[in-house]
Amino acid sequence: MKSFIRLGATLGIAGSVFLTGLSGIGNIPGMGNLEAIALPQDQVVKKLQEVPVFTLTNPKGEFVVLSRNNASKPVSQVGFFISKQDAQKFLDNRLKKENPQLAGTLQVRPLSLADYYKIVQESKKKSDSVIYTLVPTQQQVASATSMINQNGKKVEQFNGIPLFVPKFKKDNSYLTIPLAKGNERYIPFFFEKEQAVALLEEFKKAVPKEGANTEIQVVDLYGVMEALNSSSDPSINKIVLYPSRESINFIRSLAPNQSPAAKPAAAPAPKK
Repeated sequence: MKSFIRLGATLGIAGSVFLTGLSGIGNIPGMGNLEAIALPQDQVVKKLQEVPVFTLTNPKGEFVVLSRNNASKPVSQVGFFISKQDAQKFLDNRLKKENPQLAGTLQVRPLSLADYYKIVQESKKKSDSVIYTLVPTQQQVASATSMINQNGKKVEQFNGIPLFVPKFKKDNSYLTIPLAKGNERYIPFFFEKEQAVALLEEFKKAVPKEGANTEIQVVDLYGVMEALNSSSDPSINKIVLYPSRESINFIRSLAPNQSPAAKPAAAPAPKK
């Protein structure tokens, strides 16, 4: 049983925008920041379904539209946070100071990454200019930036949604894990560096010789989705996105008797 998969596709690094300013409440028309990526729903939605994201809504369920001026041109955005805590902090520390009356009517609402994707895809059909923005966890952005700099590429800040992937150094192959009974193995892409490190450490203990040839690669979520859409490599379909530990705990709080799929195996089978 192989514990690695080679990927011929390039997992690129894309850009991202961040929330600034405040206007009021709005519905969900507009253009998304995934406009350039045309992903087939049946190929992607299932992979995104178990990753929660968090946004702010009013009692009617309408999204908060934030606005700012960009080169004298107004820009409207709806923010979706990878971290529930970040969404709550933005509400408590930012919006309540700028507009306490409005902020008092808002709540943090959970959606899935698949919901976000569908909203963006639907927005492409409309002519409004609202941008739907994913906001990464700043701790993980810092970790991604540090790892990239340590690998010899100088960047001031990672621009995007970082994912951390255990892989082998010498060839373009990625560590795999079993998700269910059977012979199928999958490539874990983690939203937290710490999760990738933990899995890699277990692999090194189980297979020290192979473990010496491993590292963690940083890629961007948008680049992964683009690869899912454009690559002809069947190994791309083996990618599985693992939510952060915070998000896993949130999922478990919603369904105490159900374990989310986002629990990697303790130690992958050794490579043969």
